[in-house]
Amino acid sequence: MHHASFEFIKRDAKVTHLAWAWQDLVEGHEIQLVNNADRSRTFAYIAMHRNRLYILEGTAPEDHPPPALFQQSLGFVEPDGRGVRYQSVYSNRHAEWPDTFPPHPLRTGQGTAPAGR
Repeated sequence: MHHASFEFIKRDAKVTHLAWAWQDLVEGHEIQLVNNADRSRTFAYIAMHRNRLYILEGTAPEDHPPPALFQQSLGFVEPDGRGVRYQSVYSNRHAEWPDTFPPHPLRTGQGTAPAGR
């Protein structure tokens, strides 16, 4: 996540917002930029979930509304199509070290996430 965030920061743009955040209770980085050349605005969200990198990026021209809803539209689903719902903010460390951290509790009332996820 840090490397992907840094790639945004290196662009020819002014960083107007950089924060730790979560979408669908999965932690990540929220970035907003204003392009130095054409003044377009880019909103991005970068997350790791179950060892997969997700990058959402939306750009709008200077005279249009910012792409804020796009940045906040991320959701995660199980293989069977059910939405993933955590009880607290998910950190990818649960996927990286399944023997060290217990499975992350879900909000569905169906217990915890399957082992190794």
